[in-house]
Amino acid sequence: MNSKIFERIPNSFLFISLISVFFIKIILYILIKSNFLNSPLSGASDANYYHAYVIGFFNVAVNIWPVILRRLNDFGLYSREIVAFFLFSLNLVFIPAMTAKLAGVSLKRNQKLYFYIILLCLVYPTLYFFTFDIYRDVFMVFSFLIGCLTVKKCLHSSNFLFFIFYLSVSIVIGIFLLGLRPYLGYAFLLSLFLWGIKFTKKRLVFFGFLYFLALFIINYAGFLELLTEYRAGFEEGANGSTLGLDFSNPIMFIPNFILSTLGQLFGLYVTNPLAIVLLVVETIPFFFMLIYVIKNIKLADSFVRFLIIFFVLYASVWLIGNDNLGTAIRLRLYNYFAVYISFFYILRLKILSSKNIQVENR
Repeated sequence: MNSKIFERIPNSFLFISLISVFFIKIILYILIKSNFLNSPLSGASDANYYHAYVIGFFNVAVNIWPVILRRLNDFGLYSREIVAFFLFSLNLVFIPAMTAKLAGVSLKRNQKLYFYIILLCLVYPTLYFFTFDIYRDVFMVFSFLIGCLTVKKCLHSSNFLFFIFYLSVSIVIGIFLLGLRPYLGYAFLLSLFLWGIKFTKKRLVFFGFLYFLALFIINYAGFLELLTEYRAGFEEGANGSTLGLDFSNPIMFIPNFILSTLGQLFGLYVTNPLAIVLLVVETIPFFFMLIYVIKNIKLADSFVRFLIIFFVLYASVWLIGNDNLGTAIRLRLYNYFAVYISFFYILRLKILSSKNIQVENR
């Protein structure tokens, strides 16, 4: 992918597209909340469970999100509609702005890239689907991005005291992510201490071989049994298994893992028209951005390496433990955003480097 491709579309067109998507989302949100249109997640049980927990119908919390909502309710600050609108605001304004900030892209210095990254976040369908009720997904993405921001400040700090401060805050946020989704927090925290691994194209090949070898050995030794048993529960419990891969055979573990990656992370297991839309809008841009990051891996600094390591650690868990395409589009959110940030971060550096070379040659 050549960075010059991004220069061909006029800023005015990008800005008009951005504004159009912005207001279309607002109009659709109003129509759906007013019951003029059906919600894309009508009938989903998560939000109903969270609300039931908040008002005292349930006393067992499966994660920290309903606990937060109940605490708000204790102080008289909870409203199901207001929380949903808060999540919508996060999706519409704060998550795109934070993604741009993490990529080092600003409206003043990188206007075209800024329009691209904001537009990319705004058109992301899955994230929008979960703004119509009190689902935890949008809040989790927001929390993850805040954590990435503190990690970036930590790794880019030249002052030791600031480094320690932001590292401590990042650890606290990682622990908080553990409460929201355990393996999300685990991947975030572990990546905090592995970012020093240097990447080159040759090393990626070597690390890739070691990665699959390590997965095979760990699974063969039985350490992944909890994940594979949980995955089997999707089919045994008729919970909408989409791939039906049998991970019980250790010899077939790596081929099945690759198929799971293709089907869930890359969305190549298409079962309905919505899956085609998600493949085109979400996965295809993600795929080309991932290829670009790999091709330009030499430009990855400590922060991008953190994101890449997180990408691998986090995906390693859910691609083994999950066997439901509907759940996969929620779980892969963090993988996609890690690549989005890395892509625009590296693209900005390449454009800056190209401009510096042009100035030197004059």
